[in-house]
Amino acid sequence: MRERIDINRQGGYWDAVSRHYQSFTSISCEDFHYGPQIPGESTLRLLPAFRAGMTALELGCGAAQNSIWLAKRGVACTAMDISAAQIEHAEKLCASHGADIRLAQAGFEDFERHLKARERFDLVHSSHALEFVEDPAAVVAAMAARVKRGGTLMISTVHPLFNGEWTTFEIETARGRRPKTVDGLFLPSYFEPPDDIRDENGLHVVSRAYPVSSWFRWLKAAGLQVAALEEPAAATGAPYTSRDWADHGGQLDAIPSTLIFTARRA
Repeated sequence: MRERIDINRQGGYWDAVSRHYQSFTSISCEDFHYGPQIPGESTLRLLPAFRAGMTALELGCGAAQNSIWLAKRGVACTAMDISAAQIEHAEKLCASHGADIRLAQAGFEDFERHLKARERFDLVHSSHALEFVEDPAAVVAAMAARVKRGGTLMISTVHPLFNGEWTTFEIETARGRRPKTVDGLFLPSYFEPPDDIRDENGLHVVSRAYPVSSWFRWLKAAGLQVAALEEPAAATGAPYTSRDWADHGGQLDAIPSTLIFTARRA
């Protein structure tokens, strides 16, 4: 039985690692990022066309690099994160870029308390944060409810294959020849991928992946139409990287680490 994801422990984890994370992870404000080591918006082109008066809401924003990128294009941005330390980084980064963004400390479970009852957005987005919530179906529904008619919801999250384990296998070759040794991915169950559990210095956090079909089902139940699905391979010059991510040994050329959905409200 899987452990329950404790949102309070998740927030404490990000408060504790925020300084290290922002120091050793490079996340550019010059391109919209969808996940570590993969192409950004300049390549993927998944976001809606910009127009005057456009609004956006980002959840799980970290230091709000994506909202800063949007603000530079005239989008009125609101950005939230469960970690107070991450929001402090966001405040400093917004100031350095001259970006006027409404920031708030809030998790996926309580973000709506910072919004007006009828407030809706042209774009609601979250990059690599929904893997840290207990009930993604409920969160997708809450996010979708804040999308204007004709607006877009963008979610990127960990790909179910990425939570498999890389190991060495022996595979059969031609009769009479010795088996061939190869590196490959072992995934006990695609339908319930193992959790990525991180225990560091007494801190505990859980990242959970789900099958592609689950995300389709949750988006449809929320009244949205899926417009695009992407599973990008690793790329050089990615807007989100670090020394550890870049040193993936070719694994991210073989399987996707990130699953990206854009969905629209008709």
